[in-house]
Amino acid sequence: MTATLSPEQEIRFQELSQATYSKVFNLAYRLSGDRADAEDLTQEAFYRAYRGFDGFEGDRPFENWIFRILTRLFLDMKRARSRRVQTVSSDAPIRAEGRDDTVQFEVADARPGPEDELMKGIVSPELEKSLLKLSEDQRRLVWLADVEGVPYAEIATMMDTPVGTVRSRLHRAHKQLRAMIEKMKSQPGEPCLAC
Repeated sequence: MTATLSPEQEIRFQELSQATYSKVFNLAYRLSGDRADAEDLTQEAFYRAYRGFDGFEGDRPFENWIFRILTRLFLDMKRARSRRVQTVSSDAPIRAEGRDDTVQFEVADARPGPEDELMKGIVSPELEKSLLKLSEDQRRLVWLADVEGVPYAEIATMMDTPVGTVRSRLHRAHKQLRAMIEKMKSQPGEPCLAC
């Protein structure tokens, strides 16, 4: 079903979309860590925003609204992928080129993700190491609240949790970061075993 917008709404939607496109894509890329997924998420977010633009009240910033749509799409994608069962056919193993006796396995890409690349040089080495020790959810929460400046209420909506839970999780993540950084600074030159 396609939305039927008035010409004024069409123009307004185009203006808002053009103004926020790069921010939406950047957030999609940071969340997914994959350019193709980021492009798909961005396209789907704008498609859904277009379809629901009639219901957009305009009392909140368009950027927050589209971020919420994008975050929900990302969480849905992540849930769907975690439920997917990987099947491997024992009839057709992967073989090395020109050989019948060797099975090759692909290794996961160990290169740093876009979030890691962005953080290099912006934050101190201690903070960078500490951030990498946090869970993926904690890093995303710190990113949204501290870097993006997204209000707690918006984060709560994105993560489908109460605002109090967002505050307590963020407080816990900050406390962990502080403890790890203090430990590293108090023992310069020694590896941080608690980190």
